[in-house]
Parts: sequence; C-alpha cells; structure tokens
Amino acid sequence: MSHKAVLYVRVSSKEQEESGFSIPAQRKLLQGYALDHGLSVVAQFEEAETAKTAGRAAFNKMLKFLADNPGIRHILVEKTDRLYRNFSDYSALNFEAMGLNVHLVKEGEVLHRDSRSHQKFIHGIKVLMAKNYSDNLSEEVRKGHTQKAEEGEWPSCAPIGYVNQLHDHIIVPDTHTAPLIRLAFELMASGGYSLAKLKRHLYNKGLRSQRAKTELGKSAMQRILTNPIYYGGFIWNGKYYKGKHTPIIDKILFDRVQAVLGLNSKPGLTKREFAYTGLMTCAVCGCAITAEEHRKPSGKIYVYYRCTNGRGLCKKLVYLSEGKLENQFKRVIERISIPLEIVELTRHSLLQSSKQEQEIQAASIAKLHARYARIQRLLGAAYEDKLEGKIDAELWEAKTAEWKREQADIQAQLNGLKAADTSYMLEGVRLLELAQRAAELFPGMSCDDKRQLLKTILLNPKLDGATLQYEYKKPFSMFEKGLSFEKWRDGRDLNPRPPA
Repeated sequence: MSHKAVLYVRVSSKEQEESGFSIPAQRKLLQGYALDHGLSVVAQFEEAETAKTAGRAAFNKMLKFLADNPGIRHILVEKTDRLYRNFSDYSALNFEAMGLNVHLVKEGEVLHRDSRSHQKFIHGIKVLMAKNYSDNLSEEVRKGHTQKAEEGEWPSCAPIGYVNQLHDHIIVPDTHTAPLIRLAFELMASGGYSLAKLKRHLYNKGLRSQRAKTELGKSAMQRILTNPIYYGGFIWNGKYYKGKHTPIIDKILFDRVQAVLGLNSKPGLTKREFAYTGLMTCAVCGCAITAEEHRKPSGKIYVYYRCTNGRGLCKKLVYLSEGKLENQFKRVIERISIPLEIVELTRHSLLQSSKQEQEIQAASIAKLHARYARIQRLLGAAYEDKLEGKIDAELWEAKTAEWKREQADIQAQLNGLKAADTSYMLEGVRLLELAQRAAELFPGMSCDDKRQLLKTILLNPKLDGATLQYEYKKPFSMFEKGLSFEKWRDGRDLNPRPPA
C-alpha cells in the first residue's frame, strides 16, 4: 500500500514562472518522484510570491492540512529554498515534532526525526544560505539606490508632481500635477488654509492620489508640504541629498510653508548608530527596546538601553548600560563552539550543493537576457510600424514607455543576480567560519556586524528588566560549549542547556 503525501511548489519571481523552474516544471518533477517511490499525492499546494510578500497562504494551508490529517507524513518539495522563505517558515514546519518526512527531491535528501545530526545541521545551514541570498539581492538593490542618490538622482518611483523619465533615469515635473503641487504650497503659505480645506480644494482642481486616484488624506497632504524634493533636494535613508531634478517651487516658498505648519524646515539628520537597537523586545510588556545617551557631569557619554514602555504597562523599566548588555551578549556567543571537523564536513557538502545553485542562477540570467532582447525587438518593430503609419503616435509612446519600464526592471534584476553571484555560493561556509570564531571576533566588530551576527544566531531575544532572555536559532541550537565532533556525528542528545 502506498504512503500518502502532499506536494508543495513555489516560485518567487516572474522569471522563475517563465523558466524551467516554474510551477508546472516543479509539479512534474515531484509527481514523477512520487510515482517512482510509491507515494500517493493526496493534496497539492502551489504558491507564487516572494519573501517580501505579506502572508503565505498555501504554506499555511499545508500546515493546517497536515495537522488535520495525521495519517499523512510525507511532504514533497523541489529543494530547500522552495520550501522556506525565512526563519519563521523554518520554525513553523517542525518536521521532527510533527513526525514528517520532508523529501527534498533535487537534493536527494529525505529529512525526518531520526535523520543524522549532520543532515539536520547542513539542512539548517542551507536555510541560512537561502535567506541570506534573498537579503544579499535586497542589499545590492539598496546599494544601487544609494549610489543613485549620491549622484543626485531620486532612486525610486516619482512622487506626486513628478514622473520618471526613462531615457536618462531622472524625474521631471508632470505637466498636469506639478502646477497643482505648486498651488498647494502657495495656498498654504498664504495662511488661509487648513490641511483639510487645502486637500478638498486641490481635489476639486483635479489632484488625485497616485494609486487609488482619490482625494488625498490630511497626512498625505502634510507629507507633500514637508518634502524637500519639491525645492530640489531629497532625503533618502535619513540622509539629505541635493538633487539634479527640476524644482517645482523655490526654497523660500518651502520655508514659508514650514513656518505656517510650525515645523523646522531643516532636513532630517541620520541618528546615531547603536549596536543593539532593533534586536530585542521587552519580556514584560512586549514593547521595543531603545537606546539613549546620557552625559555625566564629567562630560563622559554613556549609552543605556531600556523598554520604550509604549503601552504604559511596563513594571520593569530598567536602564541597562551598553557595557553590561554587551557582556551578556558575549556570554551568549561564547556558548557556541563548532568543532573544526564539523566546519570542514559541512563546507564540503555546501560546495557540492552550490553547483546546482550556480546552474539555476545561470539559467535565470540567461532567461532575463532573452526577455530583454525580445523587448528590444518589439521596440524596433513598433518604431517601424509607427513610421509606416500602422500605429498612431499615442499608442507607440504608450507601448514604448511600458516596454522600457520592463527593460529597466530586468536590468535591475540582472545587476542584483550578478552582484550576488559569488558571495551566495560561499555564504554558508562564511557563516560557519564566523560562528566558529564569533567569540574571538565579536569585541572588534562594527555595530552593524554585531547586530547582524546576533540576528543570525538568536531567535527573538528579550530583556526582562536587566536580564537578557534568548534562544538560539536552528541549526545553532545544536551546539554548546564542549560539544565534541564525535558526539555530534553520532547524533546523541544535542539540545543545549536552557539559558542561565
């Protein structure tokens, strides 16, 4: 009698949908695998979304289906990064506790509660690799945006009042909305308009929100009136830049409006960087942990961390010095000790599996190049049709703009894939080596590197007054001080002691 199984497939980008890694291709592979291994597929779950998309409907439905049908114990999936988008997915699908067999078909691996320790560990590292690859792509896009900002070019979609000009990648005033934006500043500067009255007046004049095409809200109206982009500057990631674009108003009019609104017209400044902000929440009330500087009478500055007490309910509002908090984080890191033999064994396995990832990446790049070339041919054919009078100028301009936008999107994806190419393949090895030497390297790391390391190894750290509470993420939860290679290899009890 065949065993029952569910099938899960996912694509995370448009080029994957159109390539050999599409949902139909994954489905065909998994159905063939089920047939060859005597598995009966009783349900299929399909998803087409990215790690940035809110929610994950099919994945959650699969988990519920498996919980409601305890007789089904097999999940078929193409490979690790098709199953998990992030660490939350990794934690939610606890195959050991649920008694599931996870078949990673392209990797030739079946994971279950009795799998050897090294199999589970390498699986966990592959999850880290997939997550960090996604982060790497995002980082490359952010770097590109920052470079564009430093050159004086607005790096995103044009704000209301402007349109993106594709041939030179800058924003230019929109002939319809730019005069209305200028009118908004002039009317507010007169002192005779509230935000509510101004937005209604501009709606009657024809100003609409960019997406919904409805009347602007009061907060949207205020964002327009306080945005330096309209006098020729702009703020990107907290830093002010002088733009190359054509201003809609001058700085004098902008400052008059800020005076009417009672606001400071100076561009926002980047805040001081703290090493451990954005990492922790309060164990008592659930609010965020923030950092602040205190100056002593001697003039020396100290950094303290505390609960924001945003709900007004915290009963342990303690000011913890950065030095004492860092000492606790040091002890957390010192408890992780990965033997060199494990690093070498895992390195070999990861480098082998990376060959397949290189093939997938090369295929994605080739597919993007083919799409770009196809669009270029369409542009040429459309221009010939315009010259011969087969299409009118209005249709030609609309289609040309649409195709060039798609080409710009393709080029951005290509840049990200190429930039992330080599770093992705060695990411798992780098993480292992970093974790092995973390205690040694931690004191000399930059604030950003410390934060990234702690985010990599810790799961939702909290402060209970002045005491750090934490759990290690998988697979780092398998290690503790003194764990030998032999014990790890043999798969004996690997659960670390509870945090002190």
